[in-house]
Amino acid sequence: MERVSISHEERNAAILRRTLSWVSWLYALWTGLVAAAAWGKTTAGPRDAQFLLAHAALLSLAGLLLWKPRRGAVLAVLAAAAGSICFVVLDLRRHVVASALVDGSYVLIAAVLLYNSRRRP
Repeated sequence: MERVSISHEERNAAILRRTLSWVSWLYALWTGLVAAAAWGKTTAGPRDAQFLLAHAALLSLAGLLLWKPRRGAVLAVLAAAAGSICFVVLDLRRHVVASALVDGSYVLIAAVLLYNSRRRP
């Protein structure tokens, strides 16, 4: 069997995509745990847990599509980042800056890793 040689740029892009995939899965796990904790609580908004669960599913989809490059991966990451931006706005309206920083960090990490993995020299 002949070994296929790939360039350093292609290998680095694959590493960055898989890193973003793991970051997406970690954020999905964390968001899912927060949604499970908020489920049925009367102190949270009536739909907070449902929105958190939907966002966790979107983050999981982004991680799944990025692991092996599949069609729609970039769109899923952009949608997950948009969802994170929505949660940043909600957190800031509720004066919870620490949570807004955590939610906003996904957007920054995703932007940097996605840009570097798709950049062509």
